Amino acid sequence: MSRLPPARQAPSGAGLPGDDLHAAEDAQVAAHVSGLADRLYHAWAQPDPVLRSRQLAECCVAGVSYANPLGAAVGVERFSDLIGEFLAPYPGYRPLRTSAVDVHHDRARWEWGLRDSIGQIVLAGLDVTTFDAEGLVSISTFFGPPPRLTSTITYGSTLT
Repeated sequence: MSRLPPARQAPSGAGLPGDDLHAAEDAQVAAHVSGLADRLYHAWAQPDPVLRSRQLAECCVAGVSYANPLGAAVGVERFSDLIGEFLAPYPGYRPLRTSAVDVHHDRARWEWGLRDSIGQIVLAGLDVTTFDAEGLVSISTFFGPPPRLTSTITYGSTLT
């Protein structure tokens, strides 16, 4: 795989020389990570464990670290096993990316959904990843929306 420039978070409206070059580099990195994310979900949809491991190896580094609220794995083979365990009770369910990929530095996030056998999204969440030119290095999966605030703290206020 070719070496990619690191993505960066540019200040809006900076208008600095070279911004067009940086925007092109950022778009290249975002496209690279979008492709990794799509290949990740193809692997999640693969019922055959051997093929699933091969597909994961195409989008993840060998020592990929994965965690979701139900389990964690390190390495492509263990990650593949965890996917099989997770989806075994849900035949016909398939994950898909439901948002664009947001990238800065060596980190990315996107939303996903799990479709049932008739196409309805039955679970949604967020993946937060780190990556390099070889693939996804770590993946943290969150189920559902973030918890609601139970109180609001305003800057300068005191806690009561």
